[in-house]
Amino acid sequence: MINTLVDTQPKEASGAGGKSREEEVREKIEKDLLPQLPPDFIEAEVEEKLRVMRGPRGLTETGKGVPLNVFLSQEIQRFQMILTIVRTTMVNMIDAIEGSIIMTPDIVDSINAVFDFRVPRGWCFDPTGAEISWLTPSLASWIKGLLDRHHQLNNWISKERPPSFWLTGFFNPQGFLTAMKQEVTRQKKA
Repeated sequence: MINTLVDTQPKEASGAGGKSREEEVREKIEKDLLPQLPPDFIEAEVEEKLRVMRGPRGLTETGKGVPLNVFLSQEIQRFQMILTIVRTTMVNMIDAIEGSIIMTPDIVDSINAVFDFRVPRGWCFDPTGAEISWLTPSLASWIKGLLDRHHQLNNWISKERPPSFWLTGFFNPQGFLTAMKQEVTRQKKA
């Protein structure tokens, strides 16, 4: 119901300080959102860290011979895909507002979403409508989810396997449980 009310309110009214809708969005992206985005995962660095990453106690395997390491690799790839989409969308919104690129309907929709503090559709769904990330009602909580997910994955790949995991922070929690079962089975077999 709130989304319907927000969608039907007039879009042409200028905001505080006489700034246009687009100027407010550009300022929000440049000053708040883009600086918050975590750095990209560099594929070569991730692969190098995974190559030497150990498994649980009792197993001698390292690298992609360890089921949870394979899972971590897949999660990082998927996270990087979302991060690239988000960063590209933000840069495209700024460029379109400045007139450097053409203002497409998708960019207009993204600008409207950010202005209304909602998550742009392209960050949650691919062009076919399939869900590609997590769904939250507000832009702030979606960005917080992005940062929290990056923190979990980055700590795991940079430091060591954590003693506990945020299961709903994974794209594929079922894959995590399957990899965990595989590791336990291998430990019991050894």
